[in-house]
Amino acid sequence: MSIVPGAGVSEELRRKRKPARIVAALLVGGLGLTPASGVAQTPAEGERVVIESAGWQLVGDLVLPGSAGPLPAVLLLNQAAGNRTAYVGLAQHLADRGMASLRLDLRGHGESTNLGRFVPGDSLTASFIWDSEADVIAARRYLASLEAIDEERIAIVGASYSGEEMAEAGRLTTFARAYVALSPGSFSDESIVGIDTSGIPWLFIASREERFLMEITAAVVAQTRTADIMLVPGRAHASDLLEDRPDLVPRIVAWLHQALGSE
Repeated sequence: MSIVPGAGVSEELRRKRKPARIVAALLVGGLGLTPASGVAQTPAEGERVVIESAGWQLVGDLVLPGSAGPLPAVLLLNQAAGNRTAYVGLAQHLADRGMASLRLDLRGHGESTNLGRFVPGDSLTASFIWDSEADVIAARRYLASLEAIDEERIAIVGASYSGEEMAEAGRLTTFARAYVALSPGSFSDESIVGIDTSGIPWLFIASREERFLMEITAAVVAQTRTADIMLVPGRAHASDLLEDRPDLVPRIVAWLHQALGSE
């Protein structure tokens, strides 16, 4: 396991109101899991859904594979200034393994802009980022309400800032079954401690030469005894990792398949 040396903090992190600590991590090599066979492919476009969250109209794409339910499901959250389209390929791979998914535009991003759009560096829209734990809670509750979904087998994938938001959402309500953090843009001390105390499986993934974050890996490695940590070559950040390193997609899906106890 490698530890990334410290580096500067991005402007996005300097504006964060919550106590933050940079955390980024990843393990080299495969996870020792192989894809399941016999699951029919499902188009990843999915069904457009709109979820209400504190006045925001959150737009997402729900993909339900043809497997017999109730199904495990994965909530996919955008990175700062990104949107849900980054997860089309991951949604397809999840469906191929019999897992449902909801890729969501959090408030101020993508199509979820009925109350405004997040602008990097703009203090007036910074709250769109740091208040979105409410969106994570609303989306998870929506998934749990669906007859086709097993509410006990819901995982969440966060990228950049949404890594901290999904952790906070878990502390405020109850934790999901498993979490994947793609070079989280910030991760508070409380969230780091919660990795082990929650008893929930966590997978951290980040680039060796992360463009914005270089301290998260060291903090997580130093404090957690349970998280899986993956460090890969390159400089890609958050969900950009999936485009830069397409080999990560089947690894993430295999990890989720195991963590959710999928058949």
